[in-house]
Amino acid sequence: MWNKIINWTIALLSFVNIYAQSPLCSSYPTSFCCEYVSSVTINGQTYAGSNGYAATSGGTGPNGYYNYTNATPVPTITAGQNISISYTAQTNGNYMEYFKLWVDFNGNGVLSDAGEQVYAYNVSWLGTKTVTATFQVPTTVYNGQVYMRFMMVYANVPALCGSYAYGNTFDFKTTITGAVDPFNQSGFVYGSENNGIANVPVKLFKKLTSETNYTLHGTYNTNTNGQYSITTNLNANLYNFQIVVDALTISNPITSDAQFFNQKVINQNFVSKDYYRMDINRNGTLSITDVYLTYLKMLNIGFPSGTPTYRLFTSSQWSTINSSTANLTPTLPGVQSLTIPNLTNSSTTNIYLIRTGYAQ
Repeated sequence: MWNKIINWTIALLSFVNIYAQSPLCSSYPTSFCCEYVSSVTINGQTYAGSNGYAATSGGTGPNGYYNYTNATPVPTITAGQNISISYTAQTNGNYMEYFKLWVDFNGNGVLSDAGEQVYAYNVSWLGTKTVTATFQVPTTVYNGQVYMRFMMVYANVPALCGSYAYGNTFDFKTTITGAVDPFNQSGFVYGSENNGIANVPVKLFKKLTSETNYTLHGTYNTNTNGQYSITTNLNANLYNFQIVVDALTISNPITSDAQFFNQKVINQNFVSKDYYRMDINRNGTLSITDVYLTYLKMLNIGFPSGTPTYRLFTSSQWSTINSSTANLTPTLPGVQSLTIPNLTNSSTTNIYLIRTGYAQ
């Protein structure tokens, strides 16, 4: 043990960490002489460790640290299943060694979250020792690539990050499959000037991938900023989803709407979206007649027969409308109820609502 103390003191005085590690927090031993991990096997894949007690007997830099995140990954692990770990370690004295294994189950790039330490063990021995254990992968985990870290530390419980005296750190990558992937969706309902519209009901419909018909899962109203947010516990791997905005009740225009029209007619600075808002009589031109018809609407006389009070557009349609100056109403007429199918999990879906005949 006196050799340990001497070697530890020398290492602390001379060690400088200049090596890159995995994207995980830094972890490495500063002292060597008396113990090491010679190999680690996880889920059937074996990784080499040190081959001797000296600082130079293994590692990818710094000494005693093994970065396997760019090497052969740990074979895919499946949610809900047991996974095995086996490791062999050497000591030249009867020393107490502590072992830990972490898995980044939620895929956020750190290993300190609840439930991510999956294995802990300590034992004292002299010579060579092989230990085998199993742990279970929870079902509520992240589907995708994740990091893993295995450590052995002499005489102390391993801390996830930082340097320590005597031992080894190993970093790996693996892929998790078979987990519940809760479906989430968010987005905005915007007006013609990209202003959010409040209290628009956005409905989420679902069906199992083996089914034909969709059923309503829930209705989510937009907030004061026009945003809706959908969070479910439905497994996105088992269901298909679509968003529906049904026919809406749109309030009547006010005097300022007609004044807005009038300025547009005078200035002649029309863009594509103006044809939707202002061409009340749908004759393809914008004129004082449209302003007059707006006043008729204010008197509850109504728009010409068959002209809706609003139109709904998808993001791609609105991108075209918003970047053009031509009258696109014949080619992109919009709809009064909108269905957006084949939603991608955790994506954003924006909807654009134009009040036909007056400014939003």
